[in-house]
Amino acid sequence: MFVKRLLRLLKRSFEMEDPDVSAPAIMSAAATPGLPPEARKVLGAFPEFLSGVNEALLENEDRLKMAMRNLSLSSSELTATNFELERLNMVNRAMLESLGQALLFFDHDGICGAGFSQACLSLLEGNPAGKHVADVLRLEGMAREDFLTLIEVMFSHTMTAHSFDELAALAPQYYAHSLGLTVALSYKAMYAVDGAVTGILLVATDISQKARAQAELKAKEEQVLRTLRIAANRGSYVHFCRIIQSVFSAGGETRERDILKRDLHTLKSMASFFYLHDLSALLHELEDMLEALPEASWRQDFANIRAGYRARFDRSIDYTRWLGREIWGDAFESVEDLICLDSAQLLRFGKDLRHVMEKGEASPEIAERMFFERVASLPVQDLLSFFETQLAHFAEASGRQIRIHHDAGDDVRVFPDFYREFFDSLTHIARNIVDHAAEPPLQRRTRGKPPELQVHIRTNYENGSRDKFQLIIADDGRGISREQVSRKLRQKGGAADGLRDNDIIQHVFDEDFSTRDAADMHAGRGVGMYVIKAEAQKLGGSVRVDSQEGLGTTLTISLPVLWDRRQSKR
Repeated sequence: MFVKRLLRLLKRSFEMEDPDVSAPAIMSAAATPGLPPEARKVLGAFPEFLSGVNEALLENEDRLKMAMRNLSLSSSELTATNFELERLNMVNRAMLESLGQALLFFDHDGICGAGFSQACLSLLEGNPAGKHVADVLRLEGMAREDFLTLIEVMFSHTMTAHSFDELAALAPQYYAHSLGLTVALSYKAMYAVDGAVTGILLVATDISQKARAQAELKAKEEQVLRTLRIAANRGSYVHFCRIIQSVFSAGGETRERDILKRDLHTLKSMASFFYLHDLSALLHELEDMLEALPEASWRQDFANIRAGYRARFDRSIDYTRWLGREIWGDAFESVEDLICLDSAQLLRFGKDLRHVMEKGEASPEIAERMFFERVASLPVQDLLSFFETQLAHFAEASGRQIRIHHDAGDDVRVFPDFYREFFDSLTHIARNIVDHAAEPPLQRRTRGKPPELQVHIRTNYENGSRDKFQLIIADDGRGISREQVSRKLRQKGGAADGLRDNDIIQHVFDEDFSTRDAADMHAGRGVGMYVIKAEAQKLGGSVRVDSQEGLGTTLTISLPVLWDRRQSKR
């Protein structure tokens, strides 16, 4: 049985209808006498040739049928697989969209891929496909430049000492939504088989409800902390209330401008410490206005400002005093501090005083000094507790880590009332340490330092004499930049040429001197260090700073031991 294709070829080429019928005639012709050998050979082998061609065609037809059957099966399987993949994609999309998170991927160039969740349209306010991730997050200025640099490092983090998560913590953590939503950002690395980062998944989550709940909880916590902090620092709080009252009462503008600036700066810092945030913001506003007033008319201008702010100031002052009354009663302002006295200590004082009187040596001055030294004095270390609490508070609020060490020294004791304003002014040292000395923990690690800023505090009598003492506060932070101080000094018309490095950095105590280019809520006005110097000088003391850039700073405050306020320069 010949295949149809062969039959068609035979009919078209040889007009042969049936090869089986024609075969005997062909074989007979091959036996014709006188036929050339080649023709005889071709005609004799023709039937066998036809049979071979037919078998080959039959085999090809079988193979073709098998291939077509396999193709049909593959097509069905492929269709089924495609349906399954589409189903899984739909499930994945449904799961992703149900989370309500905005998801997108970006590559090492920062370009976002075509795949993203629909939540991007609402949480990130647009279609991110093909856009740079910095544009999607609406970053500008230094924030944008820093993020672009960080992206390069994140894609090559395996070549750095930091993990991807450590680097991701430096990336923008929130998206500034135009409708006021709180949108948190997180970053996940996509790795290739060889461990290289091939892409980064950006996840944006609306945490507005959580943020509101946290804000409410924080407000309640602050109410408790405010009460505890005020109760633990009665003397400082009473002094704070009195200064507030004097600054904003009638005649407050009669103060000298530099004293008013110092008082406002100190009050602002203390208000923040006592969780009086509205009052702190109000004082910051007043600082801005006072700084902008012309010298010739600032007194009258300040009086006008004070009159315009009267209602707000009165509410703030009433609230601060109400808090004190709630804790200590209506007469809380009549006594700044209470000192708990040991009965045995009082008994020894009485015996010693009688002994001196019997010897005829008990002049009023001697009796007064004995009382202050043996009964009414407190260790300087105890008086520093307010400063240390402020230091921890400001560090926590700024995301810095600090560890305080009390180095061995002398048990210096003083009468606290004489030093009240000085110890309150240390709030500026606490703020300066946090704002200028304390590096971020990750940055400290890269410099071979522990993550916590190390702050060492020591008190000792000066040169073996009990008439003067030193308060030494040292840290291992950034240190003071000689170049920055020199540049600011030249900008203010001063001369830095020819001065030693340590002489140059003493200018940080100058009035209105700051290494910052702009002031913010906490620093940059050039008031804080000047206040410390002024308060020390009021007591007849002095200040000095020593620093090595990158290694740390040591502040040395030298003060007299006062048993009579007349000994000071007041």
